[in-house]
Amino acid sequence: MKKKKTFLIIMILLLLLICVAILFSFGRSPEKILLPSDENAEEWSGNQNLPNGEKSETKTIKIPGFDSLAFKANQKEQKVNFYNPKENTCLFRMTLFVDDVQYWQSGYVEPGKGFYDITLDNVLESGDYDAYLLIECYKEEGTTLNNAKVEFQMKVVE
Repeated sequence: MKKKKTFLIIMILLLLLICVAILFSFGRSPEKILLPSDENAEEWSGNQNLPNGEKSETKTIKIPGFDSLAFKANQKEQKVNFYNPKENTCLFRMTLFVDDVQYWQSGYVEPGKGFYDITLDNVLESGDYDAYLLIECYKEEGTTLNNAKVEFQMKVVE
């Protein structure tokens, strides 16, 4: 008799647990945010004017960009305009990717220096490619700063 009572109590608790789990999973609407939102946050409508205090030492990094690049087919030596603007205070390491495959990487480039000629790791056949120049920024002592991905269209011609 005692075993039947214990079994019955366990079954009732198990059924209650299943019911709670079902109600919990189906009772939630999909647009609800699970993490609590900050009640002090307000609708963003752009930057506001702030009082001028002491000048911040924050400096921006200038990243050169371009929409397209043309290379010669079946040739490792190519002409480019890859550079680190002289206004920067950081080093650049630039890596060229064509269709997500690395074709060239620089060393650490000081501000005001760059490349007019590069040698690719492999040649490219004629055609149009999706390419990007990954620019990694570093302080002189090696601290990593922000990175930039400059995407462009590459045309490889005979």
